[in-house]
Amino acid sequence: MSLKRKAVDLAAAKAKKPKANGSITSFFGAPKPNPATSSTNADQPWPAPAKFDKEAWIAKLTDEQKELLKLEIETLHESWLAHLKDEVVSKEFLALKRFLKSERESGKTVFPPMEEVYS
Repeated sequence: MSLKRKAVDLAAAKAKKPKANGSITSFFGAPKPNPATSSTNADQPWPAPAKFDKEAWIAKLTDEQKELLKLEIETLHESWLAHLKDEVVSKEFLALKRFLKSERESGKTVFPPMEEVYS
């Protein structure tokens, strides 16, 4: 018995036809409708974005929080802030911002540069 493939076997291998439903999307199928979506939002499988009043949120911040979160306030879009508003005022995030501020003020180099943090 020969270990080499025969020319006939190679020709047969090349002649295989692709499956009728051979795409990756056919494997997963069409998205199932979500009964929680309203009739006005039926074409989107996710809920409508939450209403977020950036100015009202900023007004609730302390002066220190406004100073520490200046970058987030100026650069993050409202759609991001709506979801991150509780995280950026957490004690851990504010402690990190205080640490980074003290490092910059002491003359140390911090990477990435502040203007590129959210780019």
